[in-house]
Amino acid sequence: MKHLYEILLFGFLFFSSGCSHKKDSPLEEVLKLAGSNRHELERVIKHYSATPVDSLKLKAAEFLILNMPGKYSKCYEAPWEDVATVNLRWSSSSDKQKVLDTYQLGNPVRKEDIEHITAEYLINNIDLAFQVWNDKPWGKYISFDTFCEEILPYRIGTEPLENWREKVLASFADINNSLKEDSIMTAVQACRRVNDLLPRFRLDKDFSNMSFTRLMATTRGMCDSQAALAAFVMRGLGIPVTIDFTPQWKNHPTGHSWNSVCDSAGQHISFMGTETNPYDSHQGNTLQKAKAYRKTYRHHRIVETDEMNTPPLFQDNLTDISSEHHNMASTAIPVKHRSEIQTGHVFLALFYDFEWRLTGHGEVDSDSIRFQHIGKDILYLPVYCEKGIQIPAGTPFYVDSKGEIHLLSPDSPDSLMSFRAIRSGDDLTLNWRMVDAVFEGSDDADFSNVRKIHTISEMPGLYNKVVLKKTYPYRYIRYRAPPGCYCNVSEISFYDASGVKLKGENIGLPGSYNDWGNTGDKAFDGDITTFYDAAGAEESWTGLDFEEERKIASIQYSPRLLGIGIYEGHEYELFHWEADRWISLDKKIAKGQTVEFKVPRRSLFYLSNNTIKNKGQVSFILEDRLFYYN
Repeated sequence: MKHLYEILLFGFLFFSSGCSHKKDSPLEEVLKLAGSNRHELERVIKHYSATPVDSLKLKAAEFLILNMPGKYSKCYEAPWEDVATVNLRWSSSSDKQKVLDTYQLGNPVRKEDIEHITAEYLINNIDLAFQVWNDKPWGKYISFDTFCEEILPYRIGTEPLENWREKVLASFADINNSLKEDSIMTAVQACRRVNDLLPRFRLDKDFSNMSFTRLMATTRGMCDSQAALAAFVMRGLGIPVTIDFTPQWKNHPTGHSWNSVCDSAGQHISFMGTETNPYDSHQGNTLQKAKAYRKTYRHHRIVETDEMNTPPLFQDNLTDISSEHHNMASTAIPVKHRSEIQTGHVFLALFYDFEWRLTGHGEVDSDSIRFQHIGKDILYLPVYCEKGIQIPAGTPFYVDSKGEIHLLSPDSPDSLMSFRAIRSGDDLTLNWRMVDAVFEGSDDADFSNVRKIHTISEMPGLYNKVVLKKTYPYRYIRYRAPPGCYCNVSEISFYDASGVKLKGENIGLPGSYNDWGNTGDKAFDGDITTFYDAAGAEESWTGLDFEEERKIASIQYSPRLLGIGIYEGHEYELFHWEADRWISLDKKIAKGQTVEFKVPRRSLFYLSNNTIKNKGQVSFILEDRLFYYN
């Protein structure tokens, strides 16, 4: 008989003490929390206490009940069709309140499992979970602990409860029978086969806490929805699968979720549900991350402290799985404000878009803070939390690609630093979009009779000047981009033989990409930091109507820029991080394409272009060179 050892062991442990619950036992405390629903939970315990053959199921039932507090459904008590419609229209609607009023969703309703779950639902879930555990060839390699966490749980998140296991077995009956009949099938192989059958998702904002049925019907959402559907189906077929995540990427505005499947040796192999299979590349195993966590059903808090001073990230049940990922390092840094850390807990924030975003946790002693398994090539700040506010607990530090730590503690500003670009080279990232573009002249407004004046054959630099060998009179002049380049150009100027800049009325195709206002007139506004970004990728152009024929002797132009360079006449302000905030060091007007400041060598700083209100990039001096982060 499968799992005979566990059955005998747990049968002995539970039946040696009978079926009664001690007054102060953890199980009794949970039953008290159930209030009027206590009898439903006791029915489950009684059901599996009736015969010794169900001793392992009794253990599973007690696992579910003991860890049930805090589990809940949160959803709108409205037809799902209405909820889905609101979700679909939410991001594109200019009057969101009108959408809510029209569909009368009300507010999401929270229902605690312990107060509402039925004995029938739990018993059905447990029986079906054991059935698929026992009838699969890999089941004998899956420990009871793994089964409890990665197959048994009756819910994935905070979705409305339904008999999803029955629906999974009905929807995937053919593959389920096939998996049972293959005596050498492993959990990982089964995972690959099932994942290939899951519906592919159209990326969209995550809908509200969808059940298995809703996920299958909608097939729209982000990584959370994909991971949830994979977990439902895999667990429903007896494949042990988890949901893993990183709370914040280094280079992206959000975090990411993915799945892992447990193999016969107890190792977890990551994959992206509905998208990529175990051992294949996906964001969860390729992009650099600061930390990684695994969601658990078991009550397991990484940080046990009062809720007020615990960040929301660590109020969930999680296991830190950062050690399972590559490019991680462990470190200890000096603690600066030990006496002020009242809670005794220190957390780790990474830098993204001028914010310190919480991602990890640390251990603090009398003189140092220790962080285990944190991502390399990332900028961090140790913090502690008081009433939801993050307060620096030490100096910002950078973990380089070798795992070495660089503390960024400011000293006196005595090092002269010359800035030629806020991030060298990248200001011209899009200059390739001007290659093969042409300047054309015509006497017809529709350019039906056109003469090519100049073709751009090489990737241009910041400022470019072309002196024409021959001059002809034109009333209309235009810049026409090659297909696929959105007519990206920052600035265009035309001059006559005397060097006088020619002026005219802007002509060209209307609109801009996504209606963001980067219209054709921006190419002639005298501001190198604005640009034309056409509404369409194919035929696009912008030009001038001189209102009378004029001869052009030379052309000056600049490609679309990212706005992170040094531009003559712009005001720049240098800030550095000190204690708990950004502090201004000095302001300078750029002369040419260079601006100089005295900087504290070990500080974290950024150069702001005040003229165009661009903060630029955070940087610091690393190995005697200016290092731009991100």
